Amino acid sequence: MTKAIFLETFKTLVRNSKNRLVIVVAFLGVIVYSGVMLPHLEPLNTVDMDQLEIDMLGNRGLMENQFEQGTTEANLFTGQSTYQMAKEEFQQQRAFKAAIDTGDVRRYIQLDYVPEEVADKMKEYYMQNSSEPMKDLGYDQTNRRLRLESYLEEVPNPTFHMVQEKTSWQQIHLFLLNWGPVLLLIGTVFLASDVVTRDREARTQKAGVPYAWSKYLFVQSAAVFCFTGLFFLAVGLWFFLVNGLLFGFGSLDLKVPLYTYSSDYVTNDSVFGLMELGTFLWKSLPFLLLFLYLMIRLSVLFSLVFRNDVVVLMAGVFAVVFEKLYYSRRMRDILGIDLSFFPQTYIDFGKVVSGEKNFLLNTPMITWNRGLLVVAGTVVVIELLLWAATKVVTRQRFVR
Repeated sequence: MTKAIFLETFKTLVRNSKNRLVIVVAFLGVIVYSGVMLPHLEPLNTVDMDQLEIDMLGNRGLMENQFEQGTTEANLFTGQSTYQMAKEEFQQQRAFKAAIDTGDVRRYIQLDYVPEEVADKMKEYYMQNSSEPMKDLGYDQTNRRLRLESYLEEVPNPTFHMVQEKTSWQQIHLFLLNWGPVLLLIGTVFLASDVVTRDREARTQKAGVPYAWSKYLFVQSAAVFCFTGLFFLAVGLWFFLVNGLLFGFGSLDLKVPLYTYSSDYVTNDSVFGLMELGTFLWKSLPFLLLFLYLMIRLSVLFSLVFRNDVVVLMAGVFAVVFEKLYYSRRMRDILGIDLSFFPQTYIDFGKVVSGEKNFLLNTPMITWNRGLLVVAGTVVVIELLLWAATKVVTRQRFVR
């Protein structure tokens, strides 16, 4: 009986026109993103090569003009030589441009040159989009520097796609580090929202099923979990293949950010550094599996309470995005309770694994273990609530 219920639910999910549309859109979306959008996505520190060449010509002209006039000594007021400044800038620009033109990634990293217009653009961006602009800018620059230097030591043939984090493994990392977890959980809620409520359309058939109500719902949840997991895995493999053929597959040994904040929002240099991308993914996996199961069971609970798939979907989405409504880096607690005790804090589990959410605590950091315990504890609470709900909302009451 268990196998029959599982297969019936799984087949229903596969045949659902709504789910088929999501599957088609997801696979096409991968092609559009990797083939059309990603090639044109430029990092904030992207250099305008035309402007760089203009600046080079300007510095070269200034240098030659100062040399012809014989004014190469340092100015008495500034203690600097206009000739020497123009010469050094021109030499850096020429070497930087040559490294890019020849594809010499190692030389590009070693130069560590940032054109003035790029530095100004980055500063302006952080001034407009950050509550702590200079600290965030300093952190990102330092982190990028550490990441690039790790390529010199550990990657035999680094590429500019690695520098720009466009390889498959790096893109998966960035996906989980940003909006990926939220999108995955919203997708899970969307797929699971009508699984239980659909039984109300077959009232006569479902009312007399000779199987315990709570167990029946659990088997349905297991089928949704397997379907969702296989769907995400298939899309992930498809993205890995398509993106890898275009930009390279990358490596699980590449380094990614690892850091923490102290209570005054200053990066703690004693633990500031890098971790392997494979370690990041391995530590993210338990959070992903727990949250997938949690959102599926929560959708079942909402189904028993509201009995309408649209309301279930809206309630599930709200549960996923709820933290976004109040969260800020300065926030430490809600009504005196530390944020680390709320499960929604860990929905952005990529930031938890990377250490970015460590500053939420008054203690040194939100640990990986604490996050797993809080989410696992939430699963237990949902299971207890669901068990109680099945006693109140029986199968006969639900379908009729």
